[in-house]
Amino acid sequence: MPQPDPPSPGDAIQAEALRMARSIQTPGQTKEHTKLIAQGIAKGIELYKKQQSAKARERDKLRKRLLKQKQTTTSGAALEAEASPAMDPDQRPALLAGGGVFGLMALAHLLRALLGWEVAIGTWTVPVRVSVVAALALAGLSAWLFRAAHRSD
Repeated sequence: MPQPDPPSPGDAIQAEALRMARSIQTPGQTKEHTKLIAQGIAKGIELYKKQQSAKARERDKLRKRLLKQKQTTTSGAALEAEASPAMDPDQRPALLAGGGVFGLMALAHLLRALLGWEVAIGTWTVPVRVSVVAALALAGLSAWLFRAAHRSD
């Protein structure tokens, strides 16, 4: 014995719409009017479902886009973390001390250049421009160590 076809979603919507139309039927309303009302309700339900599906697709697209951005950001952070491995918190005092020493040395070379102090190694007098270059290099090293100590927080 052949089995009846299962009702399609459209049939279910029409049956529900007809049930609603009958529930709000007024006295003296004809069957044709009730059918027309049921058709309008069915169209409204289908339109509502289409709108909800479209909204769900948009939400899903947005969720996927945000997930992709997060993965890109996370993978970029992972690459950065691989490039600069995590620092041991015990290194922070050493970095601060090294930055301080380099900073003091840069200050000494800067004072020598500004105040014209002479430095001689044996019979050779060190030119002032050497202290200017040394002050810049030492200041850069000092800043680098302080920045590294700050990142280890």
